[in-house]
Amino acid sequence: MRWSVQVFSTELRKIFAYRIDFWIQFVMSVLANVGVAYFLWRAIFDYKGVEVMRGYTFTGLMLYYVMVPLVSRMIQGPGLGIVAHEIYDGSLTRYLIYPVSFFGFKYVQYAANTFLFFVQLIIASTIFLLLFGTPEDVQFQFSSMVMGFIAVFCAGFMAFTLSTVLEMTAFWAEKVWSLLVMMRFAVSLLGGGMIPLAFFPEKIQTVLTMLPFVYVTSFPINTFLGKVSFNNWLQGISIIMVWAGTFFLLSRLVWHRGKYQYTGVGI
Repeated sequence: MRWSVQVFSTELRKIFAYRIDFWIQFVMSVLANVGVAYFLWRAIFDYKGVEVMRGYTFTGLMLYYVMVPLVSRMIQGPGLGIVAHEIYDGSLTRYLIYPVSFFGFKYVQYAANTFLFFVQLIIASTIFLLLFGTPEDVQFQFSSMVMGFIAVFCAGFMAFTLSTVLEMTAFWAEKVWSLLVMMRFAVSLLGGGMIPLAFFPEKIQTVLTMLPFVYVTSFPINTFLGKVSFNNWLQGISIIMVWAGTFFLLSRLVWHRGKYQYTGVGI
């Protein structure tokens, strides 16, 4: 495990080599997301003349939108397109000669980014609660925090394997960016990034809970907010692991076939 610790620490140093950029992205992503959500949902709540909609108060909904970009970044890790770019420019060669697993190396890099984004999530949520207090519809408990962290960890592994499968199609395709953009859009729309899942029709909610997208955004956030019962959490984790196992096996198959199509120079 010594190599994983070294890779983890190296990745942290790489991120903090651009500290100002790191924190600017953090602040701007939160402000942009909450700013748009504030004016949109303020108008909707005022028009309806209600205090609660689909189990969310206005303040609770704003906290939800504070967490959306941060949880999304936690689960997406260092970003999309990195593996595909390494295939295109030949730098994938280095992983073929490293005495460690390609997937293990990449996942440790992924985990380092997730750790820092989790710290950002705690900071942003704490600042929000200090400024506006705890919303009536939110129940922060130690158990919900633990369940939420486990949900993020499991969903992160699922998202890692899914994005790896899509990116490794670069072994055969000249451009895979469109696939990654489609995945990000599906996660944002169908996963609760744009609109919380509770505002979808019930029949559609039932279908969405069987797909992987909900578990990248909506499920972890609602778990942190105490809106997911233990039984529903267990069901969600089970679905995540089924999808994660499927994508992992598929990624291994694509890797073993794709690397024989790969040509590259240098490391």
